[in-house]
Amino acid sequence: MRWDNCINNAINGNVFAYSWYLNILSDQWEALVLGNYDYIMPLFRKKKYNKDIYYTSKLGIRLGVFSSKLLSEEIVKKFIDAIPKKNSIVDIPLNAYNQIKSKNVRNNSTYELDLILSHKRIAENYTNQFQKDLEIAKKNNISVVKGLLPNDLINFSRSKNVLAKPRLNTEEIQKLRMIIAYCLRYSLGESYSAYGAHNNLLASAFFIRSKKKIHLLYAANSKYGIESNAFHLLIDKYIEVHSEKDLTLSIENVISNNNQGFFAGLGAKENKFQQYYINNLSLFYKMIIK
Repeated sequence: MRWDNCINNAINGNVFAYSWYLNILSDQWEALVLGNYDYIMPLFRKKKYNKDIYYTSKLGIRLGVFSSKLLSEEIVKKFIDAIPKKNSIVDIPLNAYNQIKSKNVRNNSTYELDLILSHKRIAENYTNQFQKDLEIAKKNNISVVKGLLPNDLINFSRSKNVLAKPRLNTEEIQKLRMIIAYCLRYSLGESYSAYGAHNNLLASAFFIRSKKKIHLLYAANSKYGIESNAFHLLIDKYIEVHSEKDLTLSIENVISNNNQGFFAGLGAKENKFQQYYINNLSLFYKMIIK
C-alpha cells in the first residue's frame, strides 16, 4: 500500500500514521496527498451542527505531514493551507519535523530517553531524588512484571482511586482495546505492571513500538501506587529490559506526584512539537460547540 510505504520510508514516520492505526481511530479518516504519495497528511474530521471539525485523537497525537523528502516550512504550510477552514474548527497535531511560524500554533512537549546505553549507564544519569524514589519503591516490596492481559489493564485503569493517562471516554477505551489487541497479535507492543507486597495491582502501562521509537501509549496508577513510587520502578524496569538497543522511549503519559520531576529524574530530554488551531465559526457556534 502506497500510504504505508510512505510512512515506512518517511524520515519522521511513526506508528500513529500507519493505515491500520488510523483505521482503528476512525473508519472515515481523510488525507491530503502531494505527488505520488511523496508527502502525506492524515486528518480526522467530524460534523457538529453541520460544521466541520478537524480534531486531534487522544490516541494519535503524533501526526502532521510525513515524507522521505525534505519537510520545509513551505511544504508544511501548503498542507495547512489546503485544509478547508471556512466555517470550521481545525485543531490538529503536527510532529517534530513540522515546524511553522504562525499565530495559530502552540507548542506541546514530549520527553524522550535514548536506550542505546547500558541500564547501568542510563541509571547513573538519574537524579539523586529519582534514585531515592526507586529505593522507596523497593522498600515497599514493589515488583514489576510483564504481560498484563488487556482486559485486566483496562479494568484496572477504570477502577476507583486509579488515575489513567490519557483520560479516555467509553468510545476511546474501545479503540484502545483494539489497538492493544492488534499490537499484541503482531508483536508491536507490551504491557508492564507493578504489584504491591500483597500482590495487589498498583500501576500498569502499555508501550507501543515502531521505527526505533517506543511510546508510552497508556498508563494507569493507583493512589497507593503514586505514594509508593510504583511507576518509577515500572519505568526503570522497562528501561533495563530494553537498554543497549537502538531505541528511543517517549514517555509523556506519566502519572506521579511531580511529572516534571519524573522526566528530569530520568534524564529525559524535552522534544517540542506544534499543534495547529484555528476557529472560524461565528460567535454563536463558538458558544455552543466545545
